Amino acid sequence: MSWFRDYLPDRQLVLDASALINLLGCGAAGDVFKALTGPCLLEERVIAEIRRHPIPGLCHEKALSELEESGFVGRTKMDVTEYSHFLSLVQAPLGQRLDSGESASLAVAHNRSLTVVLDENKARSFTANHLPRVTYVSTLCLFVSAAVRSGWSRSRLRELVTSARVNARMGVPREEGGLLATVIEEVVARGR
Repeated sequence: MSWFRDYLPDRQLVLDASALINLLGCGAAGDVFKALTGPCLLEERVIAEIRRHPIPGLCHEKALSELEESGFVGRTKMDVTEYSHFLSLVQAPLGQRLDSGESASLAVAHNRSLTVVLDENKARSFTANHLPRVTYVSTLCLFVSAAVRSGWSRSRLRELVTSARVNARMGVPREEGGLLATVIEEVVARGR
């Protein structure tokens, strides 16, 4: 995996609902979480946004329970300060308003100096412009970092990213289009 690098800071991660759905959609969330340091936090509102498993026939509640029992994820609830910040985010003017899960994840990450996993361009732009102390990464960078830390082959990484894109319709931030192309590009043709 020498052509990739580890994008994750040494801080605990807070997952947004889309990131969690993408991880479930890759079909091997446990393998990805094994590569991470410590449990990822899920605020209660994020868990409430998950209505079904992205892979037909699988149960999201069972999958989340297994991830929790394995110590890969931990549920958390906002404290009073975080809740106040959450309200300011969900009640922002219409063009700046974020959804409940994004707002909860950002409030927790901001107050606790953690890193949030965000994929939506609007949420990332808002964070960069209004919450400069909050660090964020994408699900794609999380997959790449897990591959680097675990020593997965390029084809294993490609398989997980492709599964997340197909099963969970994983979006990739605009600025990471080149990274996505590198991850999913086919092996160099034979004879070269």
